[in-house]
Amino acid sequence: MSEQADRLITLLAPYGIANEEATVFLYLQENKGSTALAISRALKLARTKVYRILDRLLDQKLVTALMSDRGQKFEAASSDRMAAIISQKELEVSSLKKNLSELGQQLELLGSSSTRQESKVCYYEGVEGLKQVTWNSLKAQGELLTMEIKDMDAFFDHAYAEELRLRFVDNKIHIRTLTNATKIPPWTDIAKEMVKNYWEIRYIPRQQMDIKFEIFIYNDVYAMYRYQDKKVFCVEIYSRELADMQRQIFYYMWQKAQRFKILNDRGEAALIGTKNPK
Repeated sequence: MSEQADRLITLLAPYGIANEEATVFLYLQENKGSTALAISRALKLARTKVYRILDRLLDQKLVTALMSDRGQKFEAASSDRMAAIISQKELEVSSLKKNLSELGQQLELLGSSSTRQESKVCYYEGVEGLKQVTWNSLKAQGELLTMEIKDMDAFFDHAYAEELRLRFVDNKIHIRTLTNATKIPPWTDIAKEMVKNYWEIRYIPRQQMDIKFEIFIYNDVYAMYRYQDKKVFCVEIYSRELADMQRQIFYYMWQKAQRFKILNDRGEAALIGTKNPK
C-alpha cells in the first residue's frame, strides 16, 4: 500500500470508516463502476468479504450501486458525503448535550432514592487523577470552598486551567478561597467574569491555619490533594456530615481572614492595607 493510501485511510478513520472499508472506498474512487468480482481480484479479498464491506459502505451512503447489462456495479460517493457525515455527527452531539442535563438529574435521583445514604472514599494519583477531582467539583451547587497553596496553573497547562475556569462561570459556581499567600499574581487571561462575579479570596496567617493540603468542599464532598516528591495524591470523601462540619470550620476561619483587594480583571490581588502590593 502506498504512503498516500495510508494517509488517506488515516484521514477517513474519524468518519467511522474502518481500514478494509477505506481500502475498497479508495479503490472505487479510482475505478468507478467496478464489480464486486473486480474489487475482489484487485484487492485480493474474498468475494464474500467484499460484499460485506460493500453492504456497510452502502449503509453509510459512501457507495452507490448501479445496475448494468453485466450485473451490479459500484461507485464511490463524492466528498460531499463527508460533509453530510459531519453534519449528522454534529446533530448527534447536539442531541447528546441536550439530553445530558436531564440524564444527570435522573441519575442523581436514582442514586438518592436509596433509603440508606452511604459514605464513600475515592483515591486518585497523578495529574490525571487531579483533573478528575477538579472536574468533579464542577458539580458544586452554588458554591465551592477551597483552601489553596497554588492555583491550577501549577498543576495543569494554562489552556486547560482556563477552560475549567470558564466552566465554573458557566455553572455559576461562586468560589471562596483561603490562602497563606500574601500576594496573588495574575492567573487568567479570559475568565474576567470569574474574577468579577464568582471569586473571593482571603488571607489567613500560617500560625492560625497552616494550609498544607489543597482542599475542596462542596455539596456532600470533602476533597484534598497534595503535591509532594513530584507526585500528586488525591482523596475524595463523600459524606454529608463531614462536608457540613468542614464547611463550618471553613466559614469560621473565613470570618477571621483578611480581605484582598482585586487589582485587575486578570485576578491579581493584594492584601487590603498593603502599601506596596507589587
